Amino acid sequence: MPQFPIDRYLLPETPVEVPDGFTEVRQSLTAGLPHRVELGAGVHAVLILPTGLARQWLHTDPLAVVSTSADDLAPRPAPPAVPPPPALVGRVPLRLVVRQGTRILGSVPLAAGLRRVCPDAGPAVATGAAPIAVEVVVLGWLLHAGTVRGSGDYGSSIALAWRRADRATDQFGPPPINEFVWRRRPPAQRVESELGPGRLRYRYLLDKKLRRVLR
Repeated sequence: MPQFPIDRYLLPETPVEVPDGFTEVRQSLTAGLPHRVELGAGVHAVLILPTGLARQWLHTDPLAVVSTSADDLAPRPAPPAVPPPPALVGRVPLRLVVRQGTRILGSVPLAAGLRRVCPDAGPAVATGAAPIAVEVVVLGWLLHAGTVRGSGDYGSSIALAWRRADRATDQFGPPPINEFVWRRRPPAQRVESELGPGRLRYRYLLDKKLRRVLR
């Protein structure tokens, strides 16, 4: 049975595995932040934490955990009967800025299992060579306060996987369903959904081996 279309956008409930065709990169964060991760093909990612609060980190235990992917993978407890008061910030805004040389291809928030293509849309008109499209998967991370404050081995690390996303595939599925054919099928045999701001539309025929059209 084909994979459900939005599976790649959902966070996993088990440790994140490296997808087929991706190259895994694991590094210790011993030089502090920002930290540069070489991906290959002239592309690198920079891990940043834009907090703007330097004094806070000077008085924090250097081994205190600032952020970890274990929070995303832990079982979700039942919500309390009385919700707590809203907090200003629930988690620190760790991000990966993906760059090709000095050109920014995209920004990826750290969330376990998140997959993001950079750039995520057609490149704008610009001078010079066309940007390389890469897909990045966040496998896991652990960040301690000492790493935010400066260099040193405090046990912080990050794990990513990546692949080039600007090459054609050599695997092909069944042909898409013609829109007029799809509309003439009985309603009980049709499934349609729209996802995201770009209105990605998926159509299924339940009696045609779940053939799909995406537009």
